[in-house]
Amino acid sequence: MLKISFKGAIFLLLFALPNTILSFGILFIINNVISGNKDYDQPYLGWSFLIIIIFTYLLNIIFQKKLNQYAYHILYENEKNIFKRILNTRLLTLEKHGTQRFYTAIEDLRIFSTLPEVITHTINSLLMLLLCLVYMFSLSMYAGLSILVLIILIAVVYFIVVTTMNGKVATLRKFNENYYSYVNDVIKGFKNLKINARLSQNLLFRNLLPNRDQAKELDYNINYIFLSINLISQYGLYLIIGAILFVLPRFDLLLKEDIISYVVILLFITGPISNLINMQNVYTRFSVASKRINNFLIDFTIENENNNETEANKDVNFESLDFKNISFQYENSAEQLFTLKNINLNIQKGEVIFIVGGNGSGKSTFINILTGLYDYKKGEISLNNEKLNSKKTLQNLISPVFTDNYVFSHNYDNYQLENNSQYQSLLEMMEMHQVVGDSKEESARRNFSKGQSKRMSLIFALLEEKPILVLDEWAADQDPHFRKYFYEVLLPKFKKEGKTIIAVTHDDAYFKQADRIIKFDYGQIVSDVKINSDFQLSML
Repeated sequence: MLKISFKGAIFLLLFALPNTILSFGILFIINNVISGNKDYDQPYLGWSFLIIIIFTYLLNIIFQKKLNQYAYHILYENEKNIFKRILNTRLLTLEKHGTQRFYTAIEDLRIFSTLPEVITHTINSLLMLLLCLVYMFSLSMYAGLSILVLIILIAVVYFIVVTTMNGKVATLRKFNENYYSYVNDVIKGFKNLKINARLSQNLLFRNLLPNRDQAKELDYNINYIFLSINLISQYGLYLIIGAILFVLPRFDLLLKEDIISYVVILLFITGPISNLINMQNVYTRFSVASKRINNFLIDFTIENENNNETEANKDVNFESLDFKNISFQYENSAEQLFTLKNINLNIQKGEVIFIVGGNGSGKSTFINILTGLYDYKKGEISLNNEKLNSKKTLQNLISPVFTDNYVFSHNYDNYQLENNSQYQSLLEMMEMHQVVGDSKEESARRNFSKGQSKRMSLIFALLEEKPILVLDEWAADQDPHFRKYFYEVLLPKFKKEGKTIIAVTHDDAYFKQADRIIKFDYGQIVSDVKINSDFQLSML
């Protein structure tokens, strides 16, 4: 995912090679002029030197434009891929790994915005270092070999230290992942935290502050160590210059007339060496971020679903839905004991079905299977007496409003709200016209109370004009007046319009508004009662 393409690698190399040769040309001219080489005491040489500098500068300007385009293409394309991965993953996978993994994956990805630039500097630095070493060897084989050995020794010490930092950087990323989960708790649980001082204090002093303190200490140590070992480039340079000035001439490994050339070459390659050393910090973070992103992609693998796109997108007139021996079991160990067992159920067009049962009875699991959010393990679902080959076909017939409904900040549907008479009619029917005020998108997507938010979600569901409405404890957050209005006025109206309604509810006072009541207990349907004038609660 984060690998640079072969075409991109060729592009980087094609830039780096001429740029490095030109830069080496600048070094070669400077060195020969300082050394007093009479062949370089020519009047045209200054102009040549100026032309090379200008040409190298222009080459860098042109390349930087292309490089930035390439870098941000990599970044933003991969951001889109992560969003696609999240939107195509299973609900169970998201519930298992948590939303904070998504945030940290995006943060890890942003690190790679500098990847092409870093690789280019690495290639430039390595090529320049190689050319300068060849130049040193051309002046003195033994001196060049001695300098090379010193550079390698310093590099080995540096890389050993850097290697030990990978684990610490990974630990720091884990601290930040936990930090995002605390931030999520603060945002979503703000009201509870404001009311319950003990919760607030424990979150702050037992979790968030220790997390930040440990992260601060670790982050400081990591950067301090990187800063300390980066000084190796500076003091290692002094060490090598000392060897050139005092050691190599003493043992006749370097002629005195070549000392200036060696020092100039060494000063020139200080930049490339410093770049290579300083970039190890970045490469370490690249390595950790890459592993984390790859783990994210593995954890959020898109499973191969048997969804025939042609069948999924074709228009289907809903008549009936059959569940035949449908079974389901949670994958995570905490809920392994719970299973949905041998669900047999027939739903006919135009029925109003209430789903009832206690907490943990299987109602929500059934709704998630019905809407295709969970994949059943055994059994078969038939639509209009034909085996369902794609859950998308069924999903295209359903408009759900879940108990944890969410009003999106933007309109992602195909309908428009402005100048939409149907929308205005629904606002009045749901008694939201005075609350919303107008037909502008932003008015429909501001902060509402929970009950009002569910009314808006139901309005949006009705605008989708799908034949099946799935309502998960929709009336639980409505006031008594509107709850009565919902059951006694709205549900009969929807039924008359041909809607099939499957509603999870605890409002036994309105059970007679249903055609059937299906009761779940311990993952099974324990009763399926048709409502008539003789219906009694004891029948459930």
